[in-house]
Amino acid sequence: MTFLLGDSSMTKQQDQLIAVVDLGTTGSRCVLFNLQGQEIVKAYREFPTITEEPEQAEQDAEDWWRTTRESMQEALKHKQIDLKKIAAVSVVTQRATLVPLDKNNNPLTRAVTWMDVRISPSAEQFEAIVKHRTSVRRALWFRDMQPKIYNQVHKFATPDAFLYQRLTGNLSSDLTNHRFGILNLETFTLDKKLGDELELPTSIWPDLVHSGSIVGEISREASKQTGVPSGIPVVVGGGDQQCSTIGLGVLNKGEAKLTTGSGSFLVTPVDEIMQDPMGILFIHPHVIPKQYVLEGVVPGTGTILRWFRDEFGHVECAVAERLGTDPYKYIVAEAAQAPPGCDGIVLFPFFIFGIGQIHGLGFQHTRAHIARAILEGVAYITRFFIDTMSSIGVAIDNIRMDGGGSRSPLWRQIQSDISGRPGIYTGVDEGTALGAAILSAVGLNIFPTVEKAIKEMVHQQQTHIPNPDNNEVYAQNYSKYQQILMSNLQELAKHI
Repeated sequence: MTFLLGDSSMTKQQDQLIAVVDLGTTGSRCVLFNLQGQEIVKAYREFPTITEEPEQAEQDAEDWWRTTRESMQEALKHKQIDLKKIAAVSVVTQRATLVPLDKNNNPLTRAVTWMDVRISPSAEQFEAIVKHRTSVRRALWFRDMQPKIYNQVHKFATPDAFLYQRLTGNLSSDLTNHRFGILNLETFTLDKKLGDELELPTSIWPDLVHSGSIVGEISREASKQTGVPSGIPVVVGGGDQQCSTIGLGVLNKGEAKLTTGSGSFLVTPVDEIMQDPMGILFIHPHVIPKQYVLEGVVPGTGTILRWFRDEFGHVECAVAERLGTDPYKYIVAEAAQAPPGCDGIVLFPFFIFGIGQIHGLGFQHTRAHIARAILEGVAYITRFFIDTMSSIGVAIDNIRMDGGGSRSPLWRQIQSDISGRPGIYTGVDEGTALGAAILSAVGLNIFPTVEKAIKEMVHQQQTHIPNPDNNEVYAQNYSKYQQILMSNLQELAKHI
């Protein structure tokens, strides 16, 4: 747990706190923010992902609730936290994950997550319709592969809907999560015609609510289990990447946010539905009304560094455990010893699809080269997404960074050097949770607009300026990266 205490001289309203439940891909955290955007306290609990067969990635929704309860209890028991100052609770979650519920809103079986790449016959039949509607693909998978479960389904719940139900009793989901179901992207309503065509009617999906609105209040039962006083309003947050965009202060054209965590996500706001000819980018509703975000995503990128740590970083892990530090600190320090461009090594970071590569490896290369190649290989994805967005008229002038990868100044500078864009660091690791806190502050009328809330709650800490010499070196490797990408494009198309 990390504690950062705020200014004791704040006014009564400024002294209020917003508690955010952030259900990510690997665990649940509770983060409390003040109205200056400072992280006051947080707690985290991991939950497992089940992979009993190839391409499977399932989670137990009860693990979501268990880790949510435990992280909330731990955060709220800190002696500096006055429960009377909590103005609201908000929820932000992983997206494109689905769990079937019975009539009592209990899970019938495990949730199929966004990382799961299994495809059922019905999904193949409706491929043109459901390509980017991952929740629909999950529902069809249950219908085809687990018909006994499907026949008992009362509702299909997204992670946010599941948590709202446990916190307030209301099974509801916002636009950013409904997007992966039967949401009409033009009208921002559930598409009855599409639901009927797929035989997945609107009645089996959660109620539609909007980010920043109050979905309910903490129930007495939820209060007993979480430690949050009953009656506190629960304000709708949204999908993790859209909330992160707000939490990093990305509002205007030319701005983008880059999250490097278990995956890489480059997201920028746009005013209309857009598609790229290659089908690489996604268009999603934003948490801001009547707006969209354009998103490039590759799963499993940050996980490559964890793989390197687990398979080749035993010494670093042992030293870190003995000193109570982070083993990544030593791995990144070693990566800094290799030159920009890694003397010709190019890492192709699509390990999650089984087509990862380390191109150009020779006897002259060291562990440091490989460690740095991981950092650079992930950054080439950022450059590729920026170029793809530019090809359809969406220019990116600067990037704002969060996620675990943003904690490394070296990785931030590499991202800036390879992309050729200034990289802005706000100093907040939990940009996703901060975005949900901002939406809550606006929903409670503490701030009149998202723009005003961002001005008060998001603060720029450091800007990385691209090094032109490094950018020139990286341009040569990026050409190699593009060649590898093109040769694997057909295989990638099966997963994107």
